[in-house]
Amino acid sequence: MEGLSGVKILLLWAQIIAMVNCQGSPTPKAPPPPPPECFYNVTAIQFGFQVDMLNFTPANYNVNIKEEGRPGKPIVQSFNQKSHKIPHLKPCTEYKLNVTFIDNAGKATPCKHIENRTMTLTLNMTQTEVEEGSCMPGYVCYRSNWDISSSLSTKNYIPAMPCKSSNTEFCIKPGYNDICTNLTTSFTSEKCGAFFHLTKDITVGFLDPSEITQTGPTELPAKIEPNLPSNCSNLTIDYTCQEAYELNTKKLSDLEPFTDYSCTGQIKKNNVPVKNKTAFKVRIDCDLTISFTQKTVTNTSIQLRWDTTSKKCGAVLPDLKKLSYACSCSPHYNQKQNILANVKPPGRACKIEGLEPFTTYNCDVQTKYNNKTVTQTTPVHIQTEAGIPDAITSLKVNHPEHNVIRVTCSYGKRWNGPKKTYIALLYNGGVKTNELENGKCDFEFKDLSYSTEYRLELTVFNGYHRSEPKKDTVFTSYNDKAVIGFLVFLIILTSVALLLVVYKIYILKHRKSRKVANEDVMLELEASE
Repeated sequence: MEGLSGVKILLLWAQIIAMVNCQGSPTPKAPPPPPPECFYNVTAIQFGFQVDMLNFTPANYNVNIKEEGRPGKPIVQSFNQKSHKIPHLKPCTEYKLNVTFIDNAGKATPCKHIENRTMTLTLNMTQTEVEEGSCMPGYVCYRSNWDISSSLSTKNYIPAMPCKSSNTEFCIKPGYNDICTNLTTSFTSEKCGAFFHLTKDITVGFLDPSEITQTGPTELPAKIEPNLPSNCSNLTIDYTCQEAYELNTKKLSDLEPFTDYSCTGQIKKNNVPVKNKTAFKVRIDCDLTISFTQKTVTNTSIQLRWDTTSKKCGAVLPDLKKLSYACSCSPHYNQKQNILANVKPPGRACKIEGLEPFTTYNCDVQTKYNNKTVTQTTPVHIQTEAGIPDAITSLKVNHPEHNVIRVTCSYGKRWNGPKKTYIALLYNGGVKTNELENGKCDFEFKDLSYSTEYRLELTVFNGYHRSEPKKDTVFTSYNDKAVIGFLVFLIILTSVALLLVVYKIYILKHRKSRKVANEDVMLELEASE
C-alpha cells in the first residue's frame, strides 16, 4: 500500500510538470523605446515669440514662458503643431522659455533649444503698434497687441489701470490739475528704455464733477466756491437749487434761510455747458440774536421792543418776508397760560394784554420762519404794575353796645399790589366821622350817637390803589342807660308823689277827726251850759 502511494505521488508530479510544459514559459517583455529627441528654435516676432519644432513628431507639447526677474507663476501653453506663436508679451523684455514633449502616457520629456539657451528677448515696440483706446471715460487709454501694462509712464507717475472689458487696453487717470493741459505718456522698458512718447490733450471733458471740491455757503446771500482745475481758464459753474418736492428752481442769490435745498452745478466753458454737478446740499440757518430795547409795563399789559441781528444773514434780514415773531408771557408756576402775539418785521414789537396786575411773568420771543420756530430767547422776568384791588363782596355788622358798631369781612380776592390793608370809613349825614385802618378786616366804632343812621364804606388798599368800597347802612340803638335812669327817676318821683298824696290824705283825715271832736266838745259844752 505504501509503494502504491509513492507511485501515485510520482504520477501526480509528472502530470503537473506536463501541464506546465504544455502552457509554455512566459515571454519576456520588450524594452520600451527610448524617448524621442526633440529640438526647437525660438524666434522673436511682432508682439511675442514663435516656437518651431525641428524634428517634429506629432504629439502634445507644452511651452512655459516666464518673465525673467519677476515673481509669479509661468505662462503654460499647449500645442500640437510644428510652429506655435506666443503673442501679447512685453516688448524688449527677457523671458525664460522651455518646451516639453508629452507622450501618450502623459510622460513629459524636456526638449532642447538648438542654441542651447533658455533666455530670449522680445522685439522693440514701435509707435504704429499702439492705438488710442476709449474703454474708460475720463481716462487716457491705449491699446496694443503687446502687453503694455508696465510700459506706460507719465511725469506724474500716474499708474496705468487695465481696462475691465479688454486685456489689451490700459488707461491712465489724469491728475486734477492736468485738466486743460497736455498729458505726455512715455512707452518704455527696462532693457531698451524709452520707445516713444504720445501726447494727449486733456480737455474739460476729462473733468469728473465728483472730484470738484466745493465750499458750501455759510451765510446769505449764498455763495458756493468750487475749486476748479488751476490750468482751466473761463471755466465756471452756474448753480440752481430746488426745495424737496418743488418744481421751481432758484438761483443762489434767492435762497431762503432754514430751508433744505438740493443744488445742481452746471459746469461751463466760455459759458457753454460741458458737465453737470448734481445733488449738492445747501442749508443756511441764520444765527438770529434778539436784543430787547424797551419794556413798557402797565398793570394789565407788557410791551416789548427788540432789535434782531445776524452775522450770517444780516445782509438779507430786512428782506426776509417769511420772518415773524411770537411773544409769550407766562406766570412762574403756570406755563400753560401762554399768550401769543405774532409780529412781522420791521415792527419788532409786541404788546401782550389781558395780564394780571402785580404779577411776575416769564416773557420770551420766538423767532419763526415760514411759521416754524427757529430760535427762542432766554425768558426775562417782568412784573406788571399794581392795579386796583378786587372789591370786598360781603361784610358782617354787629352791635356789641347800643352806640358801638363792629364790622368784619372775609376777603379771598386779588390784592394786585404789595400791601394788604383794610380801611373802614363811617359817614354821618354825608360827613366822614371815623376812618380806621387795620391789617385784618375787623373794625369797631365806639362812642357813636344813639339811634343814629350811619353810612359804612369798607375798602382794601394795596399800597397804590384802593378797591371800590363795599357800602352799607348801619344804625345805632337808643341810649339804654338814659332810659333806665329816667325810669328809676320816674319811679322815685312817682313814689315821692304817692307818699305826699298819702301824707296829705292822712293830714286831711287827721284834721277832720279833730274838727269833729272839737264840735262834739262844743256841743257837750253847750249842752252843759
